Amino acid sequence: MNDNREKILQHIDKIEHFAKQPGNEWLIGELGKRFGDVKINEIYEHCIEKIIKVQAENFYKVFPIQELIPQLTEDYCRMERFRRTDNFEDFCLSLFQQVENITNWFCQRPEFIDLYESSRDKYCCFKDIDGNYITIRELIVYSEKKEKEKYEKRKDLPLMELYFNERIRAVLYFVYFNEHPYNKYTFDSKYWEIDSLYQCRNLNHRGGIRNTHQESVISIVIPNKYQYYLKYTGLLVDFVEQIIKQMSTIEESGTVFSKLECGYVYIKPDNRDSFPINKGKLLLKVKNYNEGDRVCIITNKFSSEIVDIKKVTAK
Repeated sequence: MNDNREKILQHIDKIEHFAKQPGNEWLIGELGKRFGDVKINEIYEHCIEKIIKVQAENFYKVFPIQELIPQLTEDYCRMERFRRTDNFEDFCLSLFQQVENITNWFCQRPEFIDLYESSRDKYCCFKDIDGNYITIRELIVYSEKKEKEKYEKRKDLPLMELYFNERIRAVLYFVYFNEHPYNKYTFDSKYWEIDSLYQCRNLNHRGGIRNTHQESVISIVIPNKYQYYLKYTGLLVDFVEQIIKQMSTIEESGTVFSKLECGYVYIKPDNRDSFPINKGKLLLKVKNYNEGDRVCIITNKFSSEIVDIKKVTAK
């Protein structure tokens, strides 16, 4: 039965392709006579879903966190489906899930956690209302009213035990702005965009009591939801583009240490132990290098994944 279904879908694809040819416009009308508008709409929806999936795959095609791409593309498709049916709440939820998924990936990485813990007591370039410079920890473990007691209870929590609005501030600071926000207004503006999306996402959670901040945000967004379909889509595009741009790499020098008959190639960085390259595109590349060749090892800053190993040509 499944085989028959696949063959039928293939035939539908052929009919779709044939109907798009100049002069064949009559085919859509003929199908309407035979099957009715409902069936035509089903065919139309099938075609649109295929287009959206291609758009999602291309949007995340060069995204550097490969393990997240399947879920991100699925949420992107759901986001576009809800936009087309004018379901703003679920549109916000699907879009937010993409931002949240990326945020949580960073906050679970040992490299990112180490970066936060080693840097959080350093002063950033922002000042508090009294004109004193604040620490990175004070910037991230954020309280709208800056209650001293609340801050003291939360300031030493591990990253993944912080609220989302605190985790996203960490990702904004260390990744999106690459530790160099232009100014506090720019940082807070980008945070407010994401926080307003978060509050709209929470519309899916019925029955909760909204605080003053939530009511304030929702009173701005909901009456202008058709503008916010575009604004939030732009937010996602900007966020993903900056993550791609700022997923910085670390370069270190090393040497091709040895080549084994089994195919393994061992690389020896100058300042740490050697490691094997035994599969994938990197192996195809380094197996053509010779023992003793100097190389540049390029590693992803947050995943510790080796991105490339380039042979260094002597000058």
